[in-house]
Amino acid sequence: MNMRRKFFAILLVSIMLSGCLGQNADDIEFNGIEYRDPPDAPDFTLLDQHGEQFTLSDLQGKVVVVAFIYTSCPDICLAISANMYWAQTNLGEVSDDVVFVSVTIDPARDTVEHLYEWTESRGYNWTHLTAERPSTLLEVYSSWNVIVDNEHIAASVPPEGAMNRVVFLNSANETTIVDYLNSNLEVSDTVADLDNKARNSADVNFSTNGWTLMNWNHTSWAWQEASEGYLEQFATHDDHLAWVESGSNLSLLPVGADCNGHGWVMGDGSSAHCMCDDGYERPNGDYLACVPEGTNETEENNAHEEALGDYEIGHSTVTFVIDKQLKKRLAWTGTAWDLDLFVEDLQNLAAE
Repeated sequence: MNMRRKFFAILLVSIMLSGCLGQNADDIEFNGIEYRDPPDAPDFTLLDQHGEQFTLSDLQGKVVVVAFIYTSCPDICLAISANMYWAQTNLGEVSDDVVFVSVTIDPARDTVEHLYEWTESRGYNWTHLTAERPSTLLEVYSSWNVIVDNEHIAASVPPEGAMNRVVFLNSANETTIVDYLNSNLEVSDTVADLDNKARNSADVNFSTNGWTLMNWNHTSWAWQEASEGYLEQFATHDDHLAWVESGSNLSLLPVGADCNGHGWVMGDGSSAHCMCDDGYERPNGDYLACVPEGTNETEENNAHEEALGDYEIGHSTVTFVIDKQLKKRLAWTGTAWDLDLFVEDLQNLAAE
């Protein structure tokens, strides 16, 4: 099974909902998927980002939103967290009746300390949970029927030696390239922080007007004009940017990713991949990088696998909504929610 099919298979079966789903006969018509016979939400006690114990059953009388995420996730988890943040800030009069909870599926990296730093940097003030003993989380995953994919998580972690490229092309068609080591970025660093750090190490005259910001598109394998707000986004190892002065020749821009300087790119678009120099290899899950041989994690030294043993790690795309009696009432799948309808569901449950 190819990776695309495997990934979508994981999305479809990542949560085997313990109770039949379907529309019930209540007067209220919910927007999310309803449990026909709502089962009890399995209780758990974990540690929050402040190192304090958190027990789900203590929230009886509240509506609870429960999501399973991990902080190094580059896509789905970020969208789920953004959805939760929007909902939390738009609940109106029932805001005190609804509690948001995120549980990590990557305890090897999402320690108490890391969760604190990560939530503080993003302004997420709801509870984020982990555990000192991975076996504790395994019991939670099992009781909630959460299935996660170890390969997907491992591929989300920046490879050792990953670089963020920042390119400056002036009107004289002179190019300055700064390859900034991704591991030197802080968790809270934005693209603007990356840009400033690159500028500090480059001798570029920005006194003239007419500079355009571009970012590297890994799908089309080409530079594109950056969208509004791009600089305010949190920087990842996939961010490569270029400043282009008016009147310059865009064709002279170098590629945004070229194997960390230790190889060359074959193909383009989705088929692009690095042909690495002797002594270097492509890291797991990243076809556009070259790292020293032996850098790739193995089953013996993969932090995530060491923490969780033989359990199948993975990725959940179902967000649970628990009612005041601590029963699973709704499931919101994927990330493309109509947030107004999601908030409407929470308000209706809070009013019960």
